[in-house]
Amino acid sequence: MKSICPFCSFAFDVSAEQVGRTLVCPSCHKTFDAFNIGETMELIPPGTREVRPKTTVFGPRSPVGSAVGKHFQEYQIVEELGRGGMGVVYKAMQETLQRLVALKLILAGEYASEEEIENFLREAITAAKLRHPNIVTVYELDVHEGIYYYTMDYIEGKDLSKLISDRGMEPRRAAIIALKVARALNHAHQKGVVHRDLKPGNIIVGEQGEPMVTDFGLAFDLKRFGRQGLALAGTPLYMAPEQLAGNRALVGPHSDIYALGVLLFEMLIGQPPFEGKSLNELLDAISKRESPDPRQRRPDLDEKIADVCLKCLHKKPEERYRSAAELAEELASWLMQKHG
Repeated sequence: MKSICPFCSFAFDVSAEQVGRTLVCPSCHKTFDAFNIGETMELIPPGTREVRPKTTVFGPRSPVGSAVGKHFQEYQIVEELGRGGMGVVYKAMQETLQRLVALKLILAGEYASEEEIENFLREAITAAKLRHPNIVTVYELDVHEGIYYYTMDYIEGKDLSKLISDRGMEPRRAAIIALKVARALNHAHQKGVVHRDLKPGNIIVGEQGEPMVTDFGLAFDLKRFGRQGLALAGTPLYMAPEQLAGNRALVGPHSDIYALGVLLFEMLIGQPPFEGKSLNELLDAISKRESPDPRQRRPDLDEKIADVCLKCLHKKPEERYRSAAELAEELASWLMQKHG
């Protein structure tokens, strides 16, 4: 079986006995728990610090197996793009319209439980209500031979994690990406939708440099469902303190703003503001320590963009930007001032 180091992304073999234990990466020699802390996690039970991975990196991942090269409905499946806790996404040719699409199948296939189907449908319906230039568009939702699926825009490009070097990226480019993601989030928030799992892997940067927010598997429609059914989940590196604390009353748009602050920090510096040798150490750092100033790691960084980043990363939601729109305005102002 394979494990992936969350620090350097080195893949290496592990035995079944090592699952759930602390591993040492043979490449960078850092230690981490036997699941990738960059993956989406679910907190159990509410209010505790215990977590379990929603997407494991060990062993077979679903009953459906790989469908590459096969037909599904009117789609010729070309390539597997990725798997998550709920579904598997393929690049596919829609033969009736002769266009490439991203085809998402429910991960458990025809064996999906009622709860899994309900969650899958909720994801598709939530994402379909959003229409924004920087949010991947959902085309259709259906079921074929007992397998639920939906289709989306296929974006030719790379996810943001593959574009961030160890030394970060040019500040202007980082600010432009953050600005467009902030505007996309503001659109979602105005519709009552909170993403809750914003991270580099969920932002596809197209060939023209345009960022597209995707994967609404944890997104929640507060206008439609309220907070009663709000599961406590996210990706530890990008989770706001209120998410980690299991505080349903505070999880909302401000939590997405925090995650975007982590993204901006990572784009500027090349690494997130908080790290840990174990998952518990990481969670403690996010919950208790103030974010480091990005200028400590990049002294030449402009003060204003550093301050924007730090405001997003405040521990208390009310001390962050009041909205993603306000954050977008701040980034636009900085870009105009510094770059015209």
